[in-house]
Amino acid sequence: MVERLTEQFLEDEALTDGLSDEDASELVGWLVGIVEDLEAESNGMPERYVSQLKRLGHELARIARQYAVPIEELIDLIETAWEEPGEGQSPKPMQA
Repeated sequence: MVERLTEQFLEDEALTDGLSDEDASELVGWLVGIVEDLEAESNGMPERYVSQLKRLGHELARIARQYAVPIEELIDLIETAWEEPGEGQSPKPMQA
């Protein structure tokens, strides 16, 4: 099933249009990784999220093209926003 869902990202030329090969590979790899994680967590139900992930990918590609921001930086920003509360926090808060 994951292979069929992955093909949807690979066949969507608009998803990577105008991106460098490196950025295109990074974006598609990240989206496929999310589908694989969803597959593992939800016992085979990630297909309902594919259209949302494709829209997210299109928006990331648009921002990357329009503002010359590397895809990797945009992905890092999204992953930071998606962190669970308490994850990734340093043990000691910064002090002035």
